[in-house]
Amino acid sequence: MKRILSRRAFLQGSAAAAAGGLLVSKTVRLEAQPFPRAVAPSDRVRFGMIGIGMQGSGLLAGAITIPGVECVGAADLYDGRHTLAKEITGNPSLPASRHYQELLDRKDIDCIVAAVPDHWHRRVVVDACNAGKDIYCEKPMSHNVADGLAMVEAAHKNNRIVQIGSQRVSSVLCAKARELYAALAPAERATPVVTAPRTPGARTIGPPRISRRWSNTISPPFSVVSTTPV
Repeated sequence: MKRILSRRAFLQGSAAAAAGGLLVSKTVRLEAQPFPRAVAPSDRVRFGMIGIGMQGSGLLAGAITIPGVECVGAADLYDGRHTLAKEITGNPSLPASRHYQELLDRKDIDCIVAAVPDHWHRRVVVDACNAGKDIYCEKPMSHNVADGLAMVEAAHKNNRIVQIGSQRVSSVLCAKARELYAALAPAERATPVVTAPRTPGARTIGPPRISRRWSNTISPPFSVVSTTPV
């Protein structure tokens, strides 16, 4: 049966093809900086992992791929996650405990990576700072404002580095997207699309895009826009 192509279908197909070409032509590729091939013994970082659940296990697996970084201890309330930490690190002798304070007491541990429930962030971060350990803690920073203030105070008091897992919005991807957005004329601005493809070492920033399901609202960058479906 011969298919009749309506004018509407033709225009929609042409627009989609043109948009695809625009996406390819205006894509900006950011090459990741290579890791150093060798790390001096004095620059090696030995960390303790607190929380080896869904997020923590991913952090642990990623951290140990960085040259010069070594996990030397883990803490979790569940014994099965002790086994998981040993499997991820490939170290059946990895010290593991239900008590994270044991990691903080160790002099051979430089810093802590923590992936614990939100209401535990304050206690773990404050304890780590008081123990003289730098710490990376998953987002959100705190369960409430008072917890956040206590964490900041502990970091300043002990002169510690505290990093919160908001690397997605503070990454080179969003910085580049902001730069591209600022260079556009006001009439050309829409919500930027920032993607991180699975290709190793590649990061992509596409041109502004608005879903056909939503109205063509011009919005500030990186904001959440509530519109009425059309």
